[in-house]
Amino acid sequence: MALGIEAVVAALVGVLYGLRFESHGGEGGLGWLFGTVFAFVLLAVVSVIAGLAVSAAAVLPLVHLGRAVARRTGRADSPGLTLATVAVVSGALALLIGSCVLLAGFDGPGDLLVHPALALGLFAVLAPATLCARAAGNPGKPGARWKVLGGVALGGLGLLAVTAAGGAVAYGAGVLKVYEPPRLTAADMVGTWTDGRGGSLRFEADGTVTAKGVTGYAATGERSGTCDRAGTWRLAEGEGAGLPLELGIADCASLSSGWGVGGTEERPTVFAWIGEPDTGDRYVLTRQR
Repeated sequence: MALGIEAVVAALVGVLYGLRFESHGGEGGLGWLFGTVFAFVLLAVVSVIAGLAVSAAAVLPLVHLGRAVARRTGRADSPGLTLATVAVVSGALALLIGSCVLLAGFDGPGDLLVHPALALGLFAVLAPATLCARAAGNPGKPGARWKVLGGVALGGLGLLAVTAAGGAVAYGAGVLKVYEPPRLTAADMVGTWTDGRGGSLRFEADGTVTAKGVTGYAATGERSGTCDRAGTWRLAEGEGAGLPLELGIADCASLSSGWGVGGTEERPTVFAWIGEPDTGDRYVLTRQR
């Protein structure tokens, strides 16, 4: 259960932190709210099941290994010795996994941090669950299993509540800010926007736009060819950020609606949905100046 709670808390932290960044896929409204709640319930169930499997495969062996070390060395079976065992095993696993990652071709400025980061992450995940399993299986304390189970459940719910409240306070106080699309004016739109694959839209100040190699998509999400024509454009100003960008390009019907504004103030983008918006797939062009 401890591993399942860790997974749910980590997911909640990820969702709260992810509100700072651009995200698409049908968010907003009651549908999104119910979908999010359902996803968390499903995650909780899956996490508990997966946690039981990981406990049987890794956590319980760590508990038995710590007790075996205590017997062999003549030391008392203590939480400190259990943590030391988890630390050693985490380090060994990090060395093995990290070496495989580096051999697989990982190349980045933080490659020297792969092993310590993995070791720290494994220890942070395994240590609480191993200590709980050790306490639950203490032969000298009858009924310890149920006491630990209840304590973990209550502690997990409390941690979830504190995490959610902390996120709400952070966003409410302005320490963290929910992502908002850049508020572009008509002047900001003027210039060339490219998809990085040879397609571009050239917006002019007089309201004309020229498409070159811009990919069109049908309602099913399938490609419907490319567009190389001129037309008109209009940005709905003063009505809020991220409103659709209206294009009027003859013989390029797939490019005429469904456009929005995204990215950041420094690197804005315009995009069109590929298929249904709920899929989150977008055709994105970035401004080039």
